[in-house]
Amino acid sequence: MIIIYVSLVINIVVAGFWGVVLFSNTFPRLSHVFGKDTAGLRILSSLYLSIAIVSLFALIQQEYIIPIAYTLFSLQVVYKILSVFSVRNVKNPVVISNVVIAGIHCASLYTLYTM
Repeated sequence: MIIIYVSLVINIVVAGFWGVVLFSNTFPRLSHVFGKDTAGLRILSSLYLSIAIVSLFALIQQEYIIPIAYTLFSLQVVYKILSVFSVRNVKNPVVISNVVIAGIHCASLYTLYTM
């Protein structure tokens, strides 16, 4: 069960950080990683912030942690793995972090399914 908490905390820290950075356009030099500041990038920042907020809610409202974890981690694994094919650059730091986090979320999903 600890891995589920680890996944949620990773979501809060990583998705929360990038959501705030991209939403506020705090580091414009990141355009070589994320691309130019566009509506699509702002939508991505909203997605990241949503992941962080829902993860925080799951930690605060323990009675919802299992259904949130099933749904959130499953969706994240799919979109993070799809980024490998959509970006087509396995050396991109976003793609690399997506694959690592997807692996952690897979471990969480395995734990959920074997409980």
